[in-house]
Amino acid sequence: MIIKNAVNENGEKINIIIDEGSGIINKVVKGDYNDNHDDNVLDLGGRFISPGLVDSHAHIDSNFLLDVCKEVDTPKFTEALRSLIECKENLTEDEIYRLAKKSMDYYIMHGTLFIRSHVMIDGRKWRERVKSLIRLREEFKDKVYLQIIGFVQSYDYFDTDQEERVIKSIEMGIDGIGGQPHLQPSREDGIYMIKRLFDIAEQYNMILDFHADYADEPDLKFSEVVVSEAIKRKLYGKVSLSHLIAMHSYYEDYAHRLMRWIKNADINIIISPITEMQGSGAHENYPKRRGIPRVRDLLEEKINVSLGHDDIQNHLNPIGDGDLLKASFALMIGDYMFFTRYFKQILQMMTYNGAKSLRIENYGLEEGKKANLVIFNTKNLKDTLIQIPSERMVIANGKVIFNSLKSVTV
Repeated sequence: MIIKNAVNENGEKINIIIDEGSGIINKVVKGDYNDNHDDNVLDLGGRFISPGLVDSHAHIDSNFLLDVCKEVDTPKFTEALRSLIECKENLTEDEIYRLAKKSMDYYIMHGTLFIRSHVMIDGRKWRERVKSLIRLREEFKDKVYLQIIGFVQSYDYFDTDQEERVIKSIEMGIDGIGGQPHLQPSREDGIYMIKRLFDIAEQYNMILDFHADYADEPDLKFSEVVVSEAIKRKLYGKVSLSHLIAMHSYYEDYAHRLMRWIKNADINIIISPITEMQGSGAHENYPKRRGIPRVRDLLEEKINVSLGHDDIQNHLNPIGDGDLLKASFALMIGDYMFFTRYFKQILQMMTYNGAKSLRIENYGLEEGKKANLVIFNTKNLKDTLIQIPSERMVIANGKVIFNSLKSVTV
């Protein structure tokens, strides 16, 4: 396959020659390219191209719950979450699988080919949720890379029964583990959860991703415990911190000291701006906080920051559709990143930075990489981020798996 007349993030015209047998990018040629001996030539007419998008924070077992449960009309995050969990616990395994599969179709349509999804391993239906996502991981393996994090929601007390459930989930085939230590009844209990999850991760060679300090409280500082454990155990690059809403409320000196240690520990920070703006201020009257955790400062400190869309059409985000461009738009507004000098960094957050967070190899828009690509119906990066075009072509492992570009035939 030859892809002609594409435009990359630097505004350069490029042509991509793909070996269809292996799905590998054989060559990237800048400028004009006139070798049309291949029967399978796609002329993109100057459209913008990117590596396949990476959603670093999803909850596929929670998506599309409003298909089967009623919306709860409340801006209070905790009230909406309570209804979401109640809905999840009343689903059959067939319903869990069907709604999760619908999610995969939406991700493909938007060009998201790499996903880290947290699956809740609390509650009665934890096995059904884990089994459904493992089934989907296998079913979509030629199109989408799905990484599954066994997630201790931690509304129950983290005891030996919870620990055994984490281990059982690992034995079922999940890829990593995590939890929300700030929801335990005391700081000591939260620290115990963190240390035990690190113990289990070391024992079973798991990656870790914590929903960390997910509240407006400036004294909420479990992320520092995660950083300390990652350094002590030398788990560099294998640990992620998601959300970090409390960082928005930290004093300047503490925030930058924490960032320095995050960088030293090579911890990935994962931002889901739609959820963060919803969750922050949930317990406050006006004025309300914004909740985005200092993304510009984190990037300035050379910390790997990646992007997640989080929920799709459930009680927490009734209007979500899984499009990372919409998450990036929320970030631009939420952290004042609407100036063009930030646009390449925003693209990096949902491509290369996400690939680093998920520890994906063979990723990118370069020779020798797997041809996992998305083409947008725009002419450059700026228009892509601003217009959020719905028309896209998606290529997975060298094969077109979705195309809504009306003037480009396959």
